[in-house]
Amino acid sequence: MDTVPFDFARTNYVLAPHTRYHIGGSAHLALFPPTLADMEAAYQWLFTTDMPFIVIGGGANMLIDDRGYDGCALFTTELKEVHPLGNHSFFVGTGILLADLVRKIMLPNNYEGVGALTGIPGTVGGALFMNAGTANGSVCELAVSVDLLEDKGVRRLPLTPDRYGYRGQSFCQGDTVITGAMFRFTPSERDESEVYHHYMRRRSETQPDGLCCGSVFKNPPDDHAGRLIEAAGLKGKRHNGAIISEKHANFIMNDADASFDDVFHLITLVKQTVHARFGVELHEELRIIRSVP
Repeated sequence: MDTVPFDFARTNYVLAPHTRYHIGGSAHLALFPPTLADMEAAYQWLFTTDMPFIVIGGGANMLIDDRGYDGCALFTTELKEVHPLGNHSFFVGTGILLADLVRKIMLPNNYEGVGALTGIPGTVGGALFMNAGTANGSVCELAVSVDLLEDKGVRRLPLTPDRYGYRGQSFCQGDTVITGAMFRFTPSERDESEVYHHYMRRRSETQPDGLCCGSVFKNPPDDHAGRLIEAAGLKGKRHNGAIISEKHANFIMNDADASFDDVFHLITLVKQTVHARFGVELHEELRIIRSVP
Protein backbone atom coordinates (compact mmCIF):
# COMPACT_ATOMS: atom_id res chain seq x y z
CA MET A 1 0.00 0.00 0.00
CA ASP A 2 1.24 3.49 -0.84
CA THR A 3 1.89 6.02 1.90
CA VAL A 4 -1.39 7.24 3.42
CA PRO A 5 -1.77 10.92 2.41
CA PHE A 6 -3.59 12.08 5.55
CA ASP A 7 -2.35 13.40 8.88
CA PHE A 8 -5.48 11.94 10.52
CA ALA A 9 -4.42 8.36 9.71
CA ARG A 10 -3.28 5.79 12.27
CA THR A 11 -1.80 2.38 11.47
CA ASN A 12 -2.31 -0.85 13.45
CA TYR A 13 -4.90 0.98 15.51
CA VAL A 14 -6.58 -0.85 18.41
CA LEU A 15 -10.37 -0.75 18.08
CA ALA A 16 -11.49 -2.18 21.44
CA PRO A 17 -11.58 1.20 23.29
CA HIS A 18 -13.93 2.53 20.61
CA THR A 19 -16.65 -0.05 21.27
CA ARG A 20 -18.99 -0.45 24.22
CA TYR A 21 -17.93 -4.07 24.50
CA HIS A 22 -14.26 -3.06 24.83
CA ILE A 23 -13.51 -6.02 22.57
CA GLY A 24 -11.61 -5.97 19.30
CA GLY A 25 -8.14 -6.16 17.82
CA SER A 26 -6.30 -3.68 15.63
CA ALA A 27 -7.38 -2.32 12.28
CA HIS A 28 -4.68 -2.27 9.63
CA LEU A 29 -5.54 1.42 9.19
CA ALA A 30 -7.79 3.90 10.97
CA LEU A 31 -8.90 7.27 9.57
CA PHE A 32 -10.35 10.11 11.67
CA PRO A 33 -11.43 12.80 9.15
CA PRO A 34 -12.01 16.06 11.09
CA THR A 35 -14.26 17.69 8.45
CA LEU A 36 -16.71 16.65 5.77
CA ALA A 37 -14.22 17.64 3.07
CA ASP A 38 -11.60 15.40 4.72
CA MET A 39 -14.15 12.59 4.94
CA GLU A 40 -14.87 12.87 1.22
CA ALA A 41 -11.14 12.86 0.42
CA ALA A 42 -10.52 9.82 2.63
CA TYR A 43 -13.50 8.01 1.17
CA GLN A 44 -12.38 8.59 -2.42
CA TRP A 45 -8.82 7.57 -1.55
CA LEU A 46 -10.01 4.29 -0.04
CA PHE A 47 -11.56 3.31 -3.36
CA THR A 48 -8.24 3.85 -5.12
CA THR A 49 -6.65 1.32 -2.76
CA ASP A 50 -9.37 -1.36 -2.98
CA MET A 51 -8.97 -1.68 0.78
CA PRO A 52 -12.06 -2.99 2.60
CA PHE A 53 -13.36 -0.66 5.28
CA ILE A 54 -15.86 -0.45 8.08
CA VAL A 55 -17.53 2.69 9.38
CA ILE A 56 -17.38 3.31 13.13
CA GLY A 57 -19.27 5.96 15.05
CA GLY A 58 -19.84 5.41 18.76
CA GLY A 59 -19.17 1.67 18.53
CA ALA A 60 -22.31 1.05 20.56
CA ASN A 61 -23.60 -1.77 18.39
CA MET A 62 -20.44 -3.59 17.26
CA LEU A 63 -18.65 -6.77 18.23
CA ILE A 64 -15.19 -6.77 16.64
CA ASP A 65 -12.95 -9.78 16.26
CA ASP A 66 -9.98 -9.93 18.66
CA ARG A 67 -7.84 -10.94 15.72
CA GLY A 68 -8.31 -7.46 14.34
CA TYR A 69 -9.65 -6.15 11.06
CA ASP A 70 -7.63 -6.52 7.87
CA GLY A 71 -8.77 -3.24 6.41
CA CYS A 72 -9.56 0.34 7.35
CA ALA A 73 -11.75 1.66 10.16
CA LEU A 74 -13.29 4.93 8.96
CA PHE A 75 -14.42 6.97 11.95
CA THR A 76 -17.29 9.46 11.65
CA THR A 77 -17.00 10.76 15.21
CA GLU A 78 -15.56 14.16 14.27
CA LEU A 79 -18.51 15.20 12.06
CA LYS A 80 -20.35 17.10 14.78
CA GLU A 81 -21.92 20.04 13.00
CA VAL A 82 -25.37 21.14 14.18
CA HIS A 83 -27.30 23.86 12.37
CA PRO A 84 -30.79 25.13 13.21
CA LEU A 85 -32.69 25.54 9.93
CA GLY A 86 -35.88 27.18 11.21
CA ASN A 87 -39.40 25.76 11.43
CA HIS A 88 -38.24 23.31 14.16
CA SER A 89 -35.74 21.74 11.76
CA PHE A 90 -32.05 21.00 12.38
CA PHE A 91 -29.16 19.58 10.43
CA VAL A 92 -27.26 17.17 12.67
CA GLY A 93 -23.87 15.68 11.83
CA THR A 94 -23.39 11.94 12.00
CA GLY A 95 -20.89 12.15 14.89
CA ILE A 96 -23.26 13.85 17.33
CA LEU A 97 -24.22 11.57 20.22
CA LEU A 98 -27.86 10.54 20.11
CA ALA A 99 -28.07 11.43 23.80
CA ASP A 100 -27.00 14.99 22.93
CA LEU A 101 -29.67 15.23 20.25
CA VAL A 102 -32.18 14.47 23.00
CA ARG A 103 -30.65 16.59 25.76
CA LYS A 104 -29.48 19.62 23.77
CA ILE A 105 -32.14 19.95 21.08
CA MET A 106 -35.28 17.98 21.87
CA LEU A 107 -35.62 18.63 25.60
CA PRO A 108 -34.84 22.39 25.60
CA ASN A 109 -37.48 22.86 22.89
CA ASN A 110 -39.92 20.34 24.39
CA TYR A 111 -40.18 18.37 21.15
CA GLU A 112 -42.17 15.16 20.70
CA GLY A 113 -40.29 11.90 20.29
CA VAL A 114 -38.15 11.94 23.44
CA GLY A 115 -39.57 8.59 24.54
CA ALA A 116 -38.37 6.97 21.32
CA LEU A 117 -34.71 7.94 21.77
CA THR A 118 -34.07 8.21 25.52
CA GLY A 119 -31.23 6.10 26.88
CA ILE A 120 -29.95 4.83 23.54
CA PRO A 121 -26.13 4.99 23.28
CA GLY A 122 -24.07 5.78 20.21
CA THR A 123 -24.05 8.46 17.54
CA VAL A 124 -26.76 9.83 15.28
CA GLY A 125 -25.15 8.12 12.28
CA GLY A 126 -25.09 4.74 13.95
CA ALA A 127 -28.65 5.18 15.18
CA LEU A 128 -29.83 6.00 11.66
CA PHE A 129 -27.93 3.03 10.24
CA MET A 130 -29.78 0.57 12.47
CA ASN A 131 -32.92 2.71 12.89
CA ALA A 132 -32.47 2.64 16.64
CA GLY A 133 -35.44 3.26 18.86
CA THR A 134 -37.80 1.87 21.45
CA ALA A 135 -41.39 0.70 21.58
CA ASN A 136 -42.29 4.42 21.34
CA GLY A 137 -40.77 4.97 17.90
CA SER A 138 -37.44 5.21 16.09
CA VAL A 139 -34.89 7.76 14.95
CA CYS A 140 -35.71 7.49 11.25
CA GLU A 141 -39.29 8.52 11.95
CA LEU A 142 -37.98 11.91 13.12
CA ALA A 143 -35.61 12.50 10.20
CA VAL A 144 -36.74 14.24 7.02
CA SER A 145 -33.64 13.46 4.95
CA VAL A 146 -30.25 11.83 5.26
CA ASP A 147 -26.93 12.84 3.67
CA LEU A 148 -25.05 9.91 2.13
CA LEU A 149 -21.45 9.87 0.95
CA GLU A 150 -21.20 7.79 -2.21
CA ASP A 151 -18.73 7.42 -5.07
CA LYS A 152 -20.00 10.63 -6.72
CA GLY A 153 -20.03 12.69 -3.52
CA VAL A 154 -22.64 13.55 -0.90
CA ARG A 155 -26.26 12.97 -1.86
CA ARG A 156 -29.28 14.15 0.14
CA LEU A 157 -32.00 11.52 0.20
CA PRO A 158 -35.57 12.12 1.44
CA LEU A 159 -36.22 9.70 4.27
CA THR A 160 -39.63 8.24 3.45
CA PRO A 161 -41.17 5.38 5.47
CA ASP A 162 -40.56 2.85 2.70
CA ARG A 163 -36.81 3.28 3.27
CA TYR A 164 -36.69 2.00 6.84
CA GLY A 165 -38.30 -0.52 9.16
CA TYR A 166 -37.88 -2.18 12.53
CA ARG A 167 -34.16 -1.96 13.43
CA GLY A 168 -33.08 -1.62 9.84
CA GLN A 169 -33.13 0.46 6.67
CA SER A 170 -32.48 0.23 2.95
CA PHE A 171 -30.93 3.64 2.23
CA CYS A 172 -27.38 2.98 3.48
CA GLN A 173 -25.94 -0.25 2.19
CA GLY A 174 -22.55 -1.48 1.04
CA ASP A 175 -19.88 1.21 1.05
CA THR A 176 -22.17 4.19 1.64
CA VAL A 177 -21.45 6.48 4.64
CA ILE A 178 -24.04 8.52 6.53
CA THR A 179 -22.62 12.02 7.05
CA GLY A 180 -25.64 13.73 8.62
CA ALA A 181 -29.39 14.15 8.58
CA MET A 182 -32.08 16.78 8.75
CA PHE A 183 -34.59 16.40 11.56
CA ARG A 184 -37.93 18.16 11.78
CA PHE A 185 -39.59 18.11 15.17
CA THR A 186 -43.04 18.87 16.54
CA PRO A 187 -43.53 20.85 19.77
CA SER A 188 -45.17 18.67 22.39
CA GLU A 189 -48.23 19.48 24.46
CA ARG A 190 -46.88 17.52 27.42
CA ASP A 191 -43.71 17.97 29.46
CA GLU A 192 -41.13 15.88 27.61
CA SER A 193 -38.65 16.20 30.48
CA GLU A 194 -41.00 14.04 32.55
CA VAL A 195 -41.03 11.49 29.72
CA TYR A 196 -37.24 11.57 29.61
CA HIS A 197 -36.77 11.02 33.34
CA HIS A 198 -39.42 8.27 33.36
CA TYR A 199 -37.62 6.24 30.72
CA MET A 200 -34.18 6.87 32.18
CA ARG A 201 -35.42 5.49 35.53
CA ARG A 202 -37.08 2.57 33.75
CA ARG A 203 -33.89 1.68 31.89
CA SER A 204 -31.90 1.84 35.12
CA GLU A 205 -34.37 -0.53 36.77
CA THR A 206 -34.64 -3.06 33.94
CA GLN A 207 -31.31 -2.99 32.10
CA PRO A 208 -27.84 -3.86 33.38
CA ASP A 209 -24.87 -1.53 33.66
CA GLY A 210 -21.56 -2.63 32.25
CA LEU A 211 -19.77 -3.44 29.03
CA CYS A 212 -22.28 -4.50 26.42
CA CYS A 213 -23.95 -3.42 23.19
CA GLY A 214 -27.45 -3.16 24.61
CA SER A 215 -30.00 -5.54 23.11
CA VAL A 216 -28.21 -8.24 21.17
CA PHE A 217 -31.23 -9.57 19.26
CA LYS A 218 -34.14 -7.96 17.48
CA ASN A 219 -37.55 -8.77 18.89
CA PRO A 220 -39.38 -11.33 16.73
CA PRO A 221 -42.91 -10.45 15.59
CA ASP A 222 -45.37 -10.25 18.50
CA ASP A 223 -42.80 -11.36 21.05
CA HIS A 224 -39.66 -10.26 22.90
CA ALA A 225 -36.23 -11.77 22.48
CA GLY A 226 -35.50 -11.35 26.19
CA ARG A 227 -38.62 -13.32 27.16
CA LEU A 228 -37.69 -16.19 24.85
CA ILE A 229 -34.09 -16.31 26.09
CA GLU A 230 -35.23 -16.31 29.71
CA ALA A 231 -37.89 -18.97 29.00
CA ALA A 232 -35.15 -21.11 27.44
CA GLY A 233 -33.36 -21.07 30.80
CA LEU A 234 -30.35 -19.11 29.59
CA LYS A 235 -30.37 -16.17 31.98
CA GLY A 236 -27.06 -16.08 33.82
CA LYS A 237 -25.41 -18.51 31.41
CA ARG A 238 -21.67 -17.84 31.30
CA HIS A 239 -18.89 -18.65 28.86
CA ASN A 240 -15.54 -17.58 30.27
CA GLY A 241 -15.69 -13.78 30.59
CA ALA A 242 -19.08 -13.31 28.91
CA ILE A 243 -22.45 -13.74 30.59
CA ILE A 244 -26.12 -13.45 29.66
CA SER A 245 -27.40 -10.83 32.07
CA GLU A 246 -29.49 -11.89 35.04
CA LYS A 247 -31.25 -8.53 34.84
CA HIS A 248 -32.25 -8.65 31.17
CA ALA A 249 -31.73 -11.78 29.10
CA ASN A 250 -31.27 -9.90 25.81
CA PHE A 251 -28.03 -8.38 27.12
CA ILE A 252 -24.76 -10.29 26.81
CA MET A 253 -22.15 -8.68 29.02
CA ASN A 254 -18.38 -8.48 28.91
CA ASP A 255 -18.19 -9.36 32.56
CA ALA A 256 -14.54 -10.33 33.00
CA ASP A 257 -12.23 -9.55 30.09
CA ALA A 258 -14.40 -11.48 27.65
CA SER A 259 -13.09 -12.25 24.21
CA PHE A 260 -14.86 -12.02 20.87
CA ASP A 261 -15.21 -15.81 20.92
CA ASP A 262 -16.76 -15.75 24.41
CA VAL A 263 -19.53 -13.36 23.35
CA PHE A 264 -20.02 -15.06 20.00
CA HIS A 265 -20.33 -18.43 21.73
CA LEU A 266 -23.26 -17.14 23.78
CA ILE A 267 -24.88 -15.53 20.73
CA THR A 268 -24.72 -18.88 18.93
CA LEU A 269 -25.99 -20.74 22.01
CA VAL A 270 -28.98 -18.40 22.33
CA LYS A 271 -29.95 -18.72 18.68
CA GLN A 272 -29.68 -22.51 18.67
CA THR A 273 -31.48 -23.00 21.99
CA VAL A 274 -34.37 -20.63 21.28
CA HIS A 275 -34.88 -22.17 17.84
CA ALA A 276 -34.82 -25.71 19.26
CA ARG A 277 -37.24 -24.86 22.09
CA PHE A 278 -39.66 -22.50 20.39
CA GLY A 279 -39.03 -22.73 16.64
CA VAL A 280 -38.16 -19.00 16.58
CA GLU A 281 -35.14 -17.73 14.68
CA LEU A 282 -33.54 -14.76 16.42
CA HIS A 283 -31.60 -12.18 14.43
CA GLU A 284 -28.86 -9.96 15.83
CA GLU A 285 -29.19 -6.21 16.22
CA LEU A 286 -25.46 -5.85 16.70
CA ARG A 287 -22.94 -5.84 13.85
CA ILE A 288 -20.37 -8.61 14.00
CA ILE A 289 -17.05 -7.61 12.40
CA ARG A 290 -14.79 -10.50 11.45
CA SER A 291 -11.02 -10.25 11.15
CA VAL A 292 -11.09 -10.99 7.41
CA PRO A 293 -13.87 -9.09 5.57
